[in-house]
Amino acid sequence: MSEGAERVGIVLTGAAARGAFQAGALAQLLPALARRGMTPTVAIGTSAGAINAALWASYAHLSTDEIGRRLRGLWVGTDSDDIFRHPLLTLPSVTWDALRSSVGLGGGVDALLDTSRLVATAGEALDTVQISANVDHGIVDAVGVVATRMPAAADPAAVSSGRSVLFLDTTLDASTVADPSRALDVARSRISAEHVVASSAIPLAFPAVRVSHPPGIGGWYADGGIRLNAPLRPAVQLGVDRLVVVAAHATRYGDAPGPEPAKASQPDLADSAAHVLHAVLADRMVEDLADLRWTNSLCSAMGDGELVDRCGEPLRRIPVLTVAPEPGQLAAVADSVLRDKYGTWPWRWFDDSGTWLLGRLLRSVGDGPGRAELLSYLAFESEYFAEQITLGSAAADAALARGWSDDGRVGAGS
Repeated sequence: MSEGAERVGIVLTGAAARGAFQAGALAQLLPALARRGMTPTVAIGTSAGAINAALWASYAHLSTDEIGRRLRGLWVGTDSDDIFRHPLLTLPSVTWDALRSSVGLGGGVDALLDTSRLVATAGEALDTVQISANVDHGIVDAVGVVATRMPAAADPAAVSSGRSVLFLDTTLDASTVADPSRALDVARSRISAEHVVASSAIPLAFPAVRVSHPPGIGGWYADGGIRLNAPLRPAVQLGVDRLVVVAAHATRYGDAPGPEPAKASQPDLADSAAHVLHAVLADRMVEDLADLRWTNSLCSAMGDGELVDRCGEPLRRIPVLTVAPEPGQLAAVADSVLRDKYGTWPWRWFDDSGTWLLGRLLRSVGDGPGRAELLSYLAFESEYFAEQITLGSAAADAALARGWSDDGRVGAGS
């Protein structure tokens, strides 16, 4: 970064198959920001955002147009076969493990899907050597991915001892990035495919991932969005002057619903599960963004450095640009695309039936808005990705038109 230039950071939230929206947004944002002299040099991501952050760091030596082309191409060229084995191939082993565990034999089911293909895909698609080179050469100031460290001990208190870990490769001072109040640890390390896959290990659907490095932080890890879906503070503590937040959920709450009809149907299991998942991934992100905007309001009134955060670090005003879909938008797109593609039956049995089968399984627990919401996280389909990329591009244009917010106000769509 040249002397006197502002350091721009990107935070990419997680949401599994919704990551293509972020790719479309980045492809539009990066050239536009570069034309304004605001080329990002810091990126931190969670889950699908970790994938996009690592890909950006591996492409950062290229032109912004080429970065966008590669991001779009990788997502559109990805399908369910690149992520997990066909569910019919894993169903027997999952059923057997569940039955054995039910009678006291074995440790139970690790996950519903076999993601060994995701491990292979990540190894092929992610140029970790180039990431390291881009950091070493100063093209990238920092790249980080957040994962959730799973408890190791099998005791009643173990489930409450999980922590967030930010795997971080940077040349910047990272001494204040860890956040004890949010149980966030920092592991300085070269970013590997292992870290990215661990950050993307969707609870229940994907198995936890064993991380072996750096020394002292090894263990089992799951999706970073479980505990920290929007790592805003780490980016701020790395010294960014402006922050771009590219989310895979709406960054504002929807409007309050009207009166419920007397004969409204009872929420089904899919609706309840979707509500819980949204609360984990989206609600805390919305609140963290609101806190950042409130901090900006205070700093505008009192001056930078006059107040400190929960860890005792000075607060300062950080202009924010948010890019996000509208509430419910990606769920509707996923449902529409898959209904058009498959109807109620896949055109090509087995080859195209992995996502269709997941959709049928979800249909067994409901057919309301919750089913479409859940499907939007698991529909690893190129047609769905293409639609998301278009939406992400349009959302980025809208965000650029709104401009940066640094005074606590929340604009429409922000």
